[in-house]
Amino acid sequence: MMRTAAVLAFVAAAGCSHAPATTAGSSSGSGAVGYVRMDELVQKHPLYEQLARYDRSIDSFDLSATAPQSARPDPNLAQRERALQQELHDAADRTTKLLDAKQQQYQQQESQAIAAALRGAGQAGPSAASIAGSVNTTAQAQRSSVSAQARRDLESLRANLARQNQAQVAAAQKALNDRADRTYRAKADELQSKESALSLKLASDDSAQRLALRTKLSSLALDDTAREDAQKQLTALDRKEADELAAQRNRDQQTLAALQSSLRTQVQHDLTAQVAAIQQRSIGALSTRQAQLAKQATAPVPGPVIQTMTINGKPQQQVNPNLPPALRARIEQLHNDYQKRFRDDAKTTIAGFEKTRADLSRRYAELHGIEAGSLRGAQAQIASLRQKRDDLYTQITAQIDREVKLIAQQRGISVVLTNVVAPAGGIDLTPDALKDIESLHQ
Repeated sequence: MMRTAAVLAFVAAAGCSHAPATTAGSSSGSGAVGYVRMDELVQKHPLYEQLARYDRSIDSFDLSATAPQSARPDPNLAQRERALQQELHDAADRTTKLLDAKQQQYQQQESQAIAAALRGAGQAGPSAASIAGSVNTTAQAQRSSVSAQARRDLESLRANLARQNQAQVAAAQKALNDRADRTYRAKADELQSKESALSLKLASDDSAQRLALRTKLSSLALDDTAREDAQKQLTALDRKEADELAAQRNRDQQTLAALQSSLRTQVQHDLTAQVAAIQQRSIGALSTRQAQLAKQATAPVPGPVIQTMTINGKPQQQVNPNLPPALRARIEQLHNDYQKRFRDDAKTTIAGFEKTRADLSRRYAELHGIEAGSLRGAQAQIASLRQKRDDLYTQITAQIDREVKLIAQQRGISVVLTNVVAPAGGIDLTPDALKDIESLHQ
């Protein structure tokens, strides 16, 4: 980045020194102990804003690493979603066909068992009506059970889709906001780098004239008129640089305001499109399932032959009461036994479909989850920014240490401590160091 190059070039000119929070000394002096508050000096350094931007960038990347869509969207995401939806539809169709096949199989087995029981009892007359009634009633009960289970599945699917839609919309909104925030921060950093470069360039261009004026002002032989004139020239020079930098900042603020408005509009547009797509997929899935349920509910059911009577407010099926008690009990036992076997078998089949649907739902959710590659990329960015931040901090404190050492030598102080509690009798060099640091801004 331009800002990084300018910062490193400016700091490199200061040379190398020791790290902060150490003791600086000189070979001679009065033996007095001085101290400085390094944190205050760092905050006054011209490059402190760059250090703070590194901290903000690290925080930004650390938050975006937990976002579900912080990485670039998968271009095949829509196709993979459609494939999972198709698998879900195919599984539902297979389950429906399998239940129908099992229903016919158990009906046939029940019919054969009842026919055998009637033949064994010597019931040649009413056997056909009894068998048909038992089979038809069983079919009707089984269809009602399957239809009720299908409706429960539909409601469960509706609830799952609603939860998935909410999660997807929230994830999409956060991903779009994070993307816009990164774009805005990148532009702001770029403009700030240009402002820093302009500030350094203006200071460099006027450094010779400023040095001459300060040298002139330091002369004791200078009369009041000449001193006032030199001071005015120095003030005018500072004002010229400040005006140019302020004008550049105003232009940059206008650029950022326009970018922010554009990003807000783009986020709203993209979010609206994604919400519409998510809702359309959910509506399609529900419509397909509702069509299947309607087909099951309207399937023709043969008219009952075995009577369905209401006893104590509950519908119950009864075998032909004209049959002998023993035969009627046997047929009832067969009828109940095959119904139970069908329900158990159907329950296993439906449980298999539920497991398949849960697996597909998990895979569908994983499409919108955090990708490991994106997380590693964000962590690498954080590590790189932290390294740059540490290097810049070391260079800033090294330059401050050199300035403090010069002040200590000028005042005859042999030992200087940093970032410690003020020692008894110690001399606070922080104000003098602050003046030197602030002069770097000029």
